[in-house]
Amino acid sequence: MSDVARIIDSMSHWHPIFLTDEPEPGVWTMKAAHETAPFGRIELRRVPGAGVLRYKVTMGGDIIGWSNTLQHACEGLYKARLKRDDDIHNGPPNGRG
Repeated sequence: MSDVARIIDSMSHWHPIFLTDEPEPGVWTMKAAHETAPFGRIELRRVPGAGVLRYKVTMGGDIIGWSNTLQHACEGLYKARLKRDDDIHNGPPNGRG
C-alpha cells in the first residue's frame, strides 16, 4: 500500500474526537450524537512550574487523567465513558445487590 493510500485509509476510520465540540478556545466537550448534554470535558492547561501544555480530562466533575495530545485525551475520555456504561449494565437488575 502506498503512503497516500495509507493516509487516506487512516482518515476513513472513526475517532472519538468527532464527538467533541469546542465551545471556547482550549476547551472541548464530548457528547454522543443522541445526547443533549456533554458527558465529559477536555481543557488545555499550562502546568505550573514546568511551563508545558497538557490536556486535563474530566467526566462528571472527576478528573480522570491528563494527556499530552488532544487525540489521546479524547480516546481516554471515550474509554472512560464506555467503561462507566459497561459497569452500569453489568450490575443486578434495578440496582439490587
